[in-house]
Amino acid sequence: MKQITNKKYQETYYTETLDNGLRVVLWHKPGYVRSLFMMATPLGAMDLCQEDSQGNVYEYPAGIAHFLEHKMFEKQDQDIMNDFSALGANVNAFTSYNETAYYFSTTGDIEKPLNLLLDFVQNLDISEESVEKEKGIIVSELNMYQQMSDARLLMETYKSLYHTHPLKYDIGGDEHSVRSTTKKQLEDCYSRNYHPSTMMLVGVSGEDPNKIMEVIRSNQQQKQFAPLFQIHRKAQLEPIQVVRETFDFTMDITVPKIAVAYKLTPCENIMDRLRQEWCVRMAQDYYFSSLNPQYQKWLDEGIISDYVGADIDFGDDYGVMLFYTETTKTKQFEEIISAICLQMAQDPLDEKELLQLKHRYYGQAIRSLNSFDDIAIGYIRSSFAGYDYFASMDLLHTITSKDIVDTCFSLDLSNRSIVIVNPKE
Repeated sequence: MKQITNKKYQETYYTETLDNGLRVVLWHKPGYVRSLFMMATPLGAMDLCQEDSQGNVYEYPAGIAHFLEHKMFEKQDQDIMNDFSALGANVNAFTSYNETAYYFSTTGDIEKPLNLLLDFVQNLDISEESVEKEKGIIVSELNMYQQMSDARLLMETYKSLYHTHPLKYDIGGDEHSVRSTTKKQLEDCYSRNYHPSTMMLVGVSGEDPNKIMEVIRSNQQQKQFAPLFQIHRKAQLEPIQVVRETFDFTMDITVPKIAVAYKLTPCENIMDRLRQEWCVRMAQDYYFSSLNPQYQKWLDEGIISDYVGADIDFGDDYGVMLFYTETTKTKQFEEIISAICLQMAQDPLDEKELLQLKHRYYGQAIRSLNSFDDIAIGYIRSSFAGYDYFASMDLLHTITSKDIVDTCFSLDLSNRSIVIVNPKE
């Protein structure tokens, strides 16, 4: 094992890549009783078209990563949830746009639940009958989200922005894609994306890392895995123009909700992406929060409400800047956002308040190092994306007010979608 210590953040972890390709990271937290282990694959909701190192292309129905997450817990001869509970461990999983992760936490002995995690994630055991049964469960789940105005607003916003990019789909897909998913597609997708060489196991624990690693090595040495060509997400051709400049629909709500979203130029270099995200996020937080003297006025006038926010997200093949709120004054909100975007590209941030923002982010980062979940998820995401876990925070301190203005000025904001949820009459 290789020991890595970050003196600035006073954190130590150990890394090792096993013979079968599984990357293991053990984050040592001396004195802590709780342990958390997370096993993840870079198969997410955006992986609808993949290509291997031999040039073979594989296409899947929307929502297949989420479908697989559901099926992993259903073995034909055992109940995974009950097995973890019997060991005094809590187990769960999630699917995002970029990864699927399975994890457990416990304050007891870790050997048996750790072996159980490795065993159930590395074994897909499904039948035609169970796949068909699961379709109804997932469709019901999707229909539930369709009734939630916040989730529906975001989903319709992405549909308004993207023609072909997988962001246009819900993480779980839609009813058609779920019902068309076959047992063979699930098995093929699993075999290509759940191979040890594509996956990562992160443990955060106060236990001896050497003993933990011995448990993991012993488990993996007893298993055989077929060779696998490396696989990656295949980029989709996406027009820069949006699908719908404006879109509105009705739901059973009392006050309209609005999202103003900008479709941005993607950024392929990961460190450039991180810098761009920090710059735009700080500008959003500066001009679209209580730091702005106009913010209270907008609240008093009902142009924004407590349901309000902004976000920025860059990928190597997409970029989205988003503002949203709940208000009856949707036109005034549109005007405010247009004015804020101009400010972001023209007016430098006050140096004192910029430093205040940096201190806020730094404090959040330090607090996250006490969260086992945040450490595991953060490390997995940074590793899959190809950058050092601490690089994002280190980068923050180098950003100047001029960097923020220059970055915001460089954004092409000509491709915008406005989506409104109106109350039913």
